[in-house]
Amino acid sequence: MDNVKTLNHNFATIGWGLLLLWWGVSFMIGPITIGMSAIGTGLILLGINAARALRGIPTNRSTTGWGLVALLWGLLDTTLSLSLERSLAALLMVVGAVTIVSLLVRPQKG
Repeated sequence: MDNVKTLNHNFATIGWGLLLLWWGVSFMIGPITIGMSAIGTGLILLGINAARALRGIPTNRSTTGWGLVALLWGLLDTTLSLSLERSLAALLMVVGAVTIVSLLVRPQKG
């Protein structure tokens, strides 16, 4: 149990390190758009949870949800070349959709 806890902590630390590095690169390099930054963020969050699942560690529902939000928002922003206002509107719609879907797919208790 202690090994699982340590491994889970290590995954979280690696995830934060990767996110901070990615966001720093995204801000420093001009051609990287908000959408591409969001896609990278989503892939990092989902990748950390995939690594957890492969090691038999329970995945984190919140990082899965936010990873999906970031990935979907980034894909919309990048493929549609949205203005900042429309990009933020798309973010709100994606957050709403992921919130509703997460309620629908959540296992029912008792």
